[in-house]
Amino acid sequence: MAAALLSASWAAAQSYDNRPREVLAQEFKQVDEYLSRLGMTEQRILLSEAYVEKPIDEPTRRKTLRRLADLYAARLMEVSGDDDKFGSYRRRVQRLVEKYPAANAPSLQVMLMQADYQRAEASASEWIADPSKSEARQTASAILKVIAPQLTAAAKQLRQDISRGFEEVDRMPSGPSAEAREREIRALEGVAGRASYFAAWANYYQAVIDGDPQSPAVPEGMKLFRELLGIEGANYAGVDPLQLGLTVEWRARALIGLGLSEALIDNIAASRRLFEILRQSDASPQIIDQSDYWFIRGLLNARKYDEALTESKRLVGNFQGDGSEGKISLCALVAQVGFHPPEGAPADKLEQLGLVGIVGLAKLGRTGAAIQLLAENQIDVTGDPGFYLLWLEGQRKFAAAEESKEEREYKEAKVLLTKAVANPVTSDAVALAECQYVLGWCCYRLKQFAEASAAFRQAIAGLKLTNPKKAVESAWLAFVSLQSLAKEDPRFAAAAIDVLEDLKRDFPDSSYAKKADLLIARLQQSRGSLIDSIQQLSRIAPDDPNYLAAQYDLCVMLRQQIDQTADKGQKSDYAQQLLTAANVLNSKLGSNSSQTDRSRALRTMLMTVDLASQGLLKAEAADSGIRRAADLAAQLPASDGAVAEYHHRALLLAQQKTQEDQILEHADWILANAPNSSYATSALVVRALDIDRRIQANSTPELRTEAFEIYRQLSQRLGYAPQTLREKKNARIAASKFAEYAELIGRRADAAVVISALAEAFPDNRTYLQQAGRASFEAGKVEIALEHWRKLLLGLDRGSSEWFEAKSYQLACLAKTDPDGARKVLKQFKLLYPVGGPPPWRDKIKAVEQELAATK
Repeated sequence: MAAALLSASWAAAQSYDNRPREVLAQEFKQVDEYLSRLGMTEQRILLSEAYVEKPIDEPTRRKTLRRLADLYAARLMEVSGDDDKFGSYRRRVQRLVEKYPAANAPSLQVMLMQADYQRAEASASEWIADPSKSEARQTASAILKVIAPQLTAAAKQLRQDISRGFEEVDRMPSGPSAEAREREIRALEGVAGRASYFAAWANYYQAVIDGDPQSPAVPEGMKLFRELLGIEGANYAGVDPLQLGLTVEWRARALIGLGLSEALIDNIAASRRLFEILRQSDASPQIIDQSDYWFIRGLLNARKYDEALTESKRLVGNFQGDGSEGKISLCALVAQVGFHPPEGAPADKLEQLGLVGIVGLAKLGRTGAAIQLLAENQIDVTGDPGFYLLWLEGQRKFAAAEESKEEREYKEAKVLLTKAVANPVTSDAVALAECQYVLGWCCYRLKQFAEASAAFRQAIAGLKLTNPKKAVESAWLAFVSLQSLAKEDPRFAAAAIDVLEDLKRDFPDSSYAKKADLLIARLQQSRGSLIDSIQQLSRIAPDDPNYLAAQYDLCVMLRQQIDQTADKGQKSDYAQQLLTAANVLNSKLGSNSSQTDRSRALRTMLMTVDLASQGLLKAEAADSGIRRAADLAAQLPASDGAVAEYHHRALLLAQQKTQEDQILEHADWILANAPNSSYATSALVVRALDIDRRIQANSTPELRTEAFEIYRQLSQRLGYAPQTLREKKNARIAASKFAEYAELIGRRADAAVVISALAEAFPDNRTYLQQAGRASFEAGKVEIALEHWRKLLLGLDRGSSEWFEAKSYQLACLAKTDPDGARKVLKQFKLLYPVGGPPPWRDKIKAVEQELAATK
């Protein structure tokens, strides 16, 4: 059949062009070179198709067909992203090959197999994601068994063709012909690279589909991956991540394929190292973000379930804040495999893996997805399943109760959430706050307003870290709960006022804060407007049994009215009225006065001190008021809230007058007696400034230890989440000082969390990276420490003291996590630095060397 077609073609060609072959060849060569210089591949294809139909000799036709095949291959690669164009060219190629079988060159075979490979990859991925889809497995297996060896052979043949092609160019005289031929070969290199890429992945998928890690397809694929990346052998310790060209996506994915293949043959350390290389490379952020996902995916594909569980727990244990797509994909992966285990896999162990995925999603703020998985897989939360599962199940029950409005379901949710709050994860204040918030709603729906208010108030601090809007809502709901109680029991009005005062202070820009003054006034007065109430209280006679209580209420309402009045003159008039009422109240105190009376008198005196500091009363009022307040404070227990307020006001007044001894005295009292009050932060700032001055004058171990403790407390109060550190200068300063003093006194392990947060917030800050590396190492978080030191090694000047320090820590970390890798890195290091570098790092590296020698 082929011979008949060829004869017909010859006859047709001879009928319209009987010029000598030499003329035809010269014309073709000239036009082809011209089109090649212009980069007009489609026109060259048409020219070649016409030329092979002309009366030329058979060797010339075969050579032209081979070139035509390469041109089609290059064109197919150019349009591979356009299904319509690719299909159109594919049909043209099929017609050409049917007519001229000699055109079926390896380059063309590769491109024609691209669609088959993509179908096989899609089916294999579908089965890997859900092992119950046996039809997808059969489809992938059938295709891969055919194309994997063909792609491998084509890749090998193309590399040989390219090598011969460059030899041919070397023999050609310089000029347009040589340049055109070299361009052809360069284009063929792209096809060869694609052949190797497809072949390597096809071999990997074939081994996974067959469940045969011993298959010869695996080393064949690994060899192709290494050749694509320019990696010689299986020693990855010395591979420079920045020299692999991973900015090109297919090269990065080739590295992923190599990492998966190493896991498949049980070389977990090598797989881990390859994904470390990916994380340290200049690949796109999206691919780097997926590195942990692919590492775990490789372990699961290799059925290394113990290792997958251990590594997943480690990775999820380090999750904080919002999740990237890579982290979310990792959680979804382990949840999917955990709750839908492959045939023959240990179901109990994989259920633990699934729970890790649920916890990870919860830690990343994807509670909706986590709750859905919890419900779908009917997870048992009886016993002690841990904070996250209790929280999620409680939240699920609450959502169901919101639908049904059934009291029973609210009570069930409350039991779970209460148990979760009682067993929090100390490192996840945000999750605890979210749990307390939902618990508050449960109690509110059950009309248990006192418990609701307590839960909402406890949630505020944690919610402020990541969700200020919800924190405001929680503060408001705490007030609403107390307001509901105050309608029946006036005793709760004071607590409601306290919540509103806190709301005003902590969220001054919120819409609720703007309502607070009015609501406080309404709680304070029994009827009428605030002005009406002030006037009514002013009319109460001294002989009335409620006179002293009225004077106190008058002071409170006058203070509220001052805040609501814009006119400065009116403010001063109200301030004078308040001073008069406060003096009356204080003058009536006697030896038989109750603690409540003394506490109220103290509060009114402090109001006068505050108003004097604002210029609404004479300065003498502040001095006399603070002296009187001091006497009253001495008569009250330290637990009385008014006493803490006195020391705060006295501290502020002392700061205005630069009375250093008084400033420190009041700060110390607050820290000793009211460490959890809103005044403790300013007291800690005072102590921090003082300790810095003392250390500057005379730095002793005792002072540095004291400074460490002060800044530890201050950093906890100001917050040290990475986002907080980036946005709030005071929090950053406190955390930095904490890290500095932790270094000075050797308490890095105690400060590891804060220092690591600094490094995460400012990943380009060398000092923070060094501190985080040391702290994480001492805290036993060796793999986290290793990441910090590796990053430093990339940026430090080779041979500097800091570089040797980073190298010593890198070796120490590797000695604990990857001894074989450590030995390889140490060997390379000693070739360059036989002495071992300067002290003290030389001795530390020597110690690591001895440790490695002892464990051989």
